[in-house]
Amino acid sequence: MEHWKLQRISAIIMIPIVVLSLIYIINITSISYLQLIEDLGSISGFLIAVLFVGFILFHSSMGLEVIIEDYIHSDNLQKNVISLTKLLHITSFFLTILTLASI
Repeated sequence: MEHWKLQRISAIIMIPIVVLSLIYIINITSISYLQLIEDLGSISGFLIAVLFVGFILFHSSMGLEVIIEDYIHSDNLQKNVISLTKLLHITSFFLTILTLASI
């Protein structure tokens, strides 16, 4: 039940984050490449990107966990696949942060 609640809460939180991110993406289409790099290097651009990617990956991880639980019936294999997907999601998140921090 806790997993279900977390998944629903993350979906609700993602609504304003996705809207804010879409507005941000629409606005950056009219600027030059150098302005884009400068904007993504700013604190606000960095935070918007990290929040967007973070919540997308968190929600994705939770959704994949439910799918894995539904379709993989071996408990040992299920735990291993869930651990692997969580590791991939966490790695993706930190690689995103490193990439944005290097701008």
